[in-house]
Amino acid sequence: MRRLTLLMAGVLVAGLAFAQAPAAPAPAGPAPTGLIVGSGNFFSPIVADLDAAAAFYRDGLGLDVQGAPANADANPALRNMFGLPDAQLRWLIGRPGGMRSGVEIVEISKANGRPLTRRMQDTGAFTLIAFVRDIDATLTRLKALRAPILTPGGVAATIPFGAQKAKLAVVVDPAGHFVELIQPDQLPESPATPTSNVVQVRVRVTVQDAEKSARLYRDVLGMREPRPMGAFRKDPEVMTAFGVPGAEWRAAILEVPTTGLIFELIEFKGVGGRVVKGDIQDPGSTRIQLQVRDVDATIAALKQAGGAVVSSGGTTVELPGRGGATTTVAIVRDPDNLFLVLLQAPRPQ
Repeated sequence: MRRLTLLMAGVLVAGLAFAQAPAAPAPAGPAPTGLIVGSGNFFSPIVADLDAAAAFYRDGLGLDVQGAPANADANPALRNMFGLPDAQLRWLIGRPGGMRSGVEIVEISKANGRPLTRRMQDTGAFTLIAFVRDIDATLTRLKALRAPILTPGGVAATIPFGAQKAKLAVVVDPAGHFVELIQPDQLPESPATPTSNVVQVRVRVTVQDAEKSARLYRDVLGMREPRPMGAFRKDPEVMTAFGVPGAEWRAAILEVPTTGLIFELIEFKGVGGRVVKGDIQDPGSTRIQLQVRDVDATIAALKQAGGAVVSSGGTTVELPGRGGATTTVAIVRDPDNLFLVLLQAPRPQ
C-alpha cells in the first residue's frame, strides 16, 4: 500500500500531517502526468550567516553537514540563475543520515538583501517538518544555540496523533525559517540510518488562499492530492504549540511525484496574517527544487497564476555540468513568495 494511503488512515483528531502517523517510505509511484516530475533538495533556506545556520541544522537538528562551503565565484551561470550576477553565494548541504535529499543552506551577500520578519501565519512563511528520534535532546541542543522556541514554555507539547500521541515543538532558525519537531510514540519506518536524529521530513508553506494555491500545484503543475481539502477547523492544542493560539486553519496536502515528499499548503485565519513579500537575496526567503518535464511550459503556467521569473533576463539559464552536459533551469517566485528552482528533467533515451 502506498505511503499516503497509510498516512491518511486511522486519523482520529487533527487533519494536518502534523497529527497523522506516517508510514514506510513510498516507492517511486506511478509515472507523473503533469509538469512536475520530481524534486531535488526539499528545503533551501536563504540565510545571512552560513556558519550560524549550519550550526543550527548540524549541531541542533542533527543533520549530516560535511565539508567546506561551496561558492559561485567562478560560476556566472549559477549567479544568473538567481538573477544576481554580481552577488556572492556560498552554500552547504545537510542531509538526514541515509537520505539522498536534504537542506541546501544558501548565504547571499553583496546583493542588498534585507532580513524578512514573518510569523507562521504570514504568507510566505516556510516550515520544515522533521520527525525526530529524541525531541527533548534536540530542544536542549537548540536552546544551547539560542534558537527561539515558539511552543509555550520552551518544551514540547503533547498532542493527539491518530491512535497514539506525539510530542511537538516549533523552533526558528537563525534566518527566521520555522522548523517543526515531532516525535510520535511510534517512529515511522525510514531509510535513515539508526544514528540519524531526523527520520522523515515534509515541507509546509503558509499561503494566502489554500484552495487557490492547491489548484495551481495540483491541477496546473501536476502534484497529487490524496483527498479533498476540508473546511477551516480549530485544533487548540496544536495551534498553541505552533505559537498561533486561537487560529483556525485549512490545508491542502499534496505529494511531489515520484518522491513521496509531502508538500503542505496551509492557510490561517483569525490571527491577523499578513502578506510578507521578499526578494530571493533576503534572509528568510526560501527555495525548493522541482524537476519539471518542460521548464518553459512550467514558467508560462506560473506566470499565468501570478508568478514571476527572477533569473537574469526573465528566462531560463543553461547550467554547465560534467562532461559538457547542461541543465536548463530557472527560478520563479510563486504567487505566495516561495521561490521554485525549476530543473528540466532529462528526456527519456
